[in-house]
Amino acid sequence: MPTDIREFVKFHRCLMADPPPGYQPHYIRLEMNGKNPVYKVKWKTPEARLTYNQALEWLAGGGNVGIAANPEDPLVNVDVDNLDTTRKEDVKPTLMDRSRSRVGLHAFYWCFDPIKIPNIPTKGHGEVRSCWEFVVAAGSYVPTDPNDVAENQRQYAGLYTVEEERPPEIITFEELPKVFIDAYNEARSRPPPTAPTTTKPTGKHSALFDITVEDIIAHEGGTTDTSKRWPIYSAFHDSKTGANMSYSGKLLTCWRDFRTFNALQTLTVLSGFMGCLDAGSPHKRSAGGASRVTGDDGAIFHAWLYAKTHGYLPQSDPIPVRALHYIAKKHLGSTAKKGEPLPRRIYLEALRIVEAKY
Repeated sequence: MPTDIREFVKFHRCLMADPPPGYQPHYIRLEMNGKNPVYKVKWKTPEARLTYNQALEWLAGGGNVGIAANPEDPLVNVDVDNLDTTRKEDVKPTLMDRSRSRVGLHAFYWCFDPIKIPNIPTKGHGEVRSCWEFVVAAGSYVPTDPNDVAENQRQYAGLYTVEEERPPEIITFEELPKVFIDAYNEARSRPPPTAPTTTKPTGKHSALFDITVEDIIAHEGGTTDTSKRWPIYSAFHDSKTGANMSYSGKLLTCWRDFRTFNALQTLTVLSGFMGCLDAGSPHKRSAGGASRVTGDDGAIFHAWLYAKTHGYLPQSDPIPVRALHYIAKKHLGSTAKKGEPLPRRIYLEALRIVEAKY
């Protein structure tokens, strides 16, 4: 099934039925049969913005269209991934699209709060996309296996359609579905990261801290071409959603959770010790506390172990001091005083445990 211009016409007519003064939608080109921006120019720039007629022309040629919200406009997109966990009845009635999987919704609102509702990722339930984030607009098409779609929706498999044909309503933070409010409050409640313990290294320096994001991309897949995205590493999300990972400024970005990752944070997620939301650093306008990797000796240990067992480090690479502190605390109940090394007996026993168990 190709793109369907009629669905986009319905969507645009509803969106612009009674818009706030001065509002113009930020439509952008997405690739044919996909959800990635077409990078003729960066999609956030005014030059990338499509007029309604340009968007229609792009859809007519088989390309897809996205609609973005930015910090200066009142548009808020609430992306509900799964109607089995967030019921349609829990979403304030408004202009809505149904996604290609036919089990998700995009709900569009105006927000006039003095501080706009921020981007809010959740663990598998969807996202609020309000500050330089986009969703795929109705009329677009991404190939989807009909067998993965409910029987009564198979004729629309892969197509984004208008679900509720009405103008956007006004929304406040308190009117968001509970799953988004809970995710926001959980992120806000995180304690500030603790300062790492400073100890004098014992033996040789581990090469863990010399690993770069570029090394990880070369090993795990992806590209250092900053204009491209690729399917997200499975350790980050068990998801069939397309290309949600990119590289820029020596960092990885997960566009599903609006998180960035240096090499240590990335290895921590790949190890399975922390998930994407916990290990990553939130984008400037996204809800979320500081990365939990900071000050966590367990993150150092598991990142080192993953790197060593997956060919990033030679077998002779020495365990980092902070990783050894984690082992000593976990297995021996011993914690060194701040700024001091482990007692020699504990240090040697912790080394023995690493060699024996890991």
